[in-house]
Amino acid sequence: MQINFKLLLFLWVLSSFIQQEINGYITLFEDSSSAKYYRYGKTNYFEYFDNQKENFDGNTYYVRYRKYGWGDVDTTYYRKGKDFYFHFDKKTSMESKLMPVQPRLGDKWEESDGSWSYEVIETNKKFKTPKKKYMDCVKVHCLQLTNKNKEKSKEYFLFYSPKYGYVGNTDADGNVLSYLSQVKLNAKTGDKMTGN
Repeated sequence: MQINFKLLLFLWVLSSFIQQEINGYITLFEDSSSAKYYRYGKTNYFEYFDNQKENFDGNTYYVRYRKYGWGDVDTTYYRKGKDFYFHFDKKTSMESKLMPVQPRLGDKWEESDGSWSYEVIETNKKFKTPKKKYMDCVKVHCLQLTNKNKEKSKEYFLFYSPKYGYVGNTDADGNVLSYLSQVKLNAKTGDKMTGN
């Protein structure tokens, strides 16, 4: 009887994991064998996850790396809560809301330090890039409130797909700044990512 219970528990956990990966506006890969490649102006960046997770304040976070074409690497820590995805800032030891798990028109939130505000302003939106059209996207308006990030514009629009997660952004005038060009799942040693 214990084996059957363990088997049922395993199958339930497995099916729950598969649902989260397929239906997520934020992509959380379990290991570093999968990555997303983005065009960013005349250069690029790619995102991939560490095989290990990290714990802060009793929460477990996925560790995502973003490597830019010019060599810089950013590290971000993500977790999925009941109603929101969150990110943790290691420098300030603060957690902020990143995006609702099920975004709805009119949803609003801010960074925990009050530096940025966000609002879902459109749903079922098409995001057209030079590479592909992403359908059924959520469009999020981002507004810088404190001028904390002086090198960044005051206003952006982010686009999230229910299938691919973050697919790109535009400036306030609608010009595409970055976009998802390729997703590589379960890569093997020697596989290459290329994008246009």
